[in-house]
Amino acid sequence: MNLNFALRIISILMFASVYGMAQTAEPIRGAILQDGTKARIEQVEVRNQRSGQMVYSDKLGLFALICKIGDTLQIERIGYQSQKIGVQSFTDLVIHLKLTNQLKEVSITGKLASQNFREISTAYSKEKGIFYGGKPPLGLLSPFGGSPITFFYELLGKDGRRVRRLNQLAKKAAEAEEIERYFNDLIIQQAVPIDSGQLDAFKLNYTPKLDKLKKWSDYDRANYIKISFEEFEKKNRPK
Repeated sequence: MNLNFALRIISILMFASVYGMAQTAEPIRGAILQDGTKARIEQVEVRNQRSGQMVYSDKLGLFALICKIGDTLQIERIGYQSQKIGVQSFTDLVIHLKLTNQLKEVSITGKLASQNFREISTAYSKEKGIFYGGKPPLGLLSPFGGSPITFFYELLGKDGRRVRRLNQLAKKAAEAEEIERYFNDLIIQQAVPIDSGQLDAFKLNYTPKLDKLKKWSDYDRANYIKISFEEFEKKNRPK
C-alpha cells in the first residue's frame, strides 16, 4: 500500500474518531442559585439552543439536560437576568443568576432572597392590579357584590401567573435560607476536610431535605456529612 495513502486513511480515521467523541450527547447536571446568596432557584427554564430541548430546575434548583460539547444553554426565569452558557465539558455546573431591577421602587441590595421576592411580588401586584396574589377567592364569582372579571384576570392572566410564581419563589427561597442554617459551608468544613473549591459540588449532590435536617441532632448531621463526603471522594477520585 502506498505510504501516503495509508497516512491519509489514518488521518481520516483519527479525525472521525475525535469528531465522533465531540458529538457525543450526554446529560449535563447543574444547580442554579441566586447571585450573592446560597438560595436555590426553582422553575428556571434551561433550554438547549441547538436541540430545542428544555427543562425546569426542581425545588433544589437542580436540572439535567442532554447536551453535546459546543452547545449553548439559555437560562431564563422571571425576575432574573437571562444568561447563556456554552457547554465545554460534562462536569456539573453551578449557575448564579442576578435579580433584575425592573421595578425601580424595589431595592434588593443586602436583603435575603425570600425578602427580595416578596417585595418584588408586592410591587408587581400593585403595578398590575393583582389583589389576591393570583389566587382569587370563589366569592368573586358571586353575582351579588362579586367581581368575575377580577377572578378570571388573576386566575388565568399572565400577571396573576407571574405573581403566583414570585410568591412560590419567595416560599422556596425561605426554605433554602432555613436549610442554610443547618447545612452551610462552615458546618460542612467543621465535619470533614473538604476543599473550599469542592463545596458547591458537594452541596449540589448531598444537600438533605429540610424536614430531615430539622429532625437530626448535631451528631446525626455530622455523621451524614462524613458518610456523604466519603462517597463524594470515591466518586471524584482520579482513576
